[in-house]
Order: sequence, then C-alpha cells, then structure tokens
Amino acid sequence: MDTGVMVLGTVACVLLGCTLVGGPMLLVDWARMRREAVIARQIVLTDALDAQLGPLVAPVVKKPLFGPWEVRIAIPRPGSVVLARIIAVTDQVFADVEGTPPMPYRMLLSLTPNSWRAVERVGRRSVERWPGNPVTAA
Repeated sequence: MDTGVMVLGTVACVLLGCTLVGGPMLLVDWARMRREAVIARQIVLTDALDAQLGPLVAPVVKKPLFGPWEVRIAIPRPGSVVLARIIAVTDQVFADVEGTPPMPYRMLLSLTPNSWRAVERVGRRSVERWPGNPVTAA
C-alpha cells in the first residue's frame, strides 16, 4: 500500500512538473510561430504590392486570435485603378498559400489625405527600387 502511494505521488509530481514547465514553453512557441506567420504574410503582401504598384502603399497584416486575417491599407484615392490592383494583389497573396485553401481575410481601407498627387507622379515616371531594376507604376 505504501509503495502504491509513493508511485502515485511520484507520477503526480512528474506530471505536475511537466505541466508547469512544458505548458508555458508550448504556449510561448505557439505565440512565436503565430507572430512569424503574420510577419511572413505581411512581407509577402508588401513585396507583391511593391512589385505591382511601386512604393505607394504599405499594408499592415494582423491575425486576431478568433477571426480572419486583417489587412489595413491606406489607399491614395477612392475608386481609383490603384484600389482595384491593391484588392487583386491581396486576393492573390491570400489565395497562394502552399497547398491550403484560400484563407478568409478582412480588408480595412483608409484614405490618405493628399496622396493622390503621389499616385499621379509615380504613374508618370518609373521608380527605381534597386540599381538596375526599374519598376513602373500603374
């Protein structure tokens, strides 16, 4: 009887110790992987928008704990061709995930004051991203 209680107590202590040490480690690892996924998605979307439009927009990507991805973008002008290209590129980025179905996302747009002039300037000339790699906008 004493041996059974000792074994049960030892097993309980080991399980409790693993839970107290391993649980937070798993939680921290999950949060790190989630943060890395958000950063990677933001980089892919920023690169795709930059390749299509030049350095006009800078998206902010977030992943709420419960809910779809959120993409926040300040647009230069409502109803413009640039807005249509932003939406098309964002759709393409969220649909092109290795072997998974397209992911739902929410796009939150805000209007940037006086930025329509920047769109017109970029549309008239090419933008140089890196030496020898010109990018033309809209």
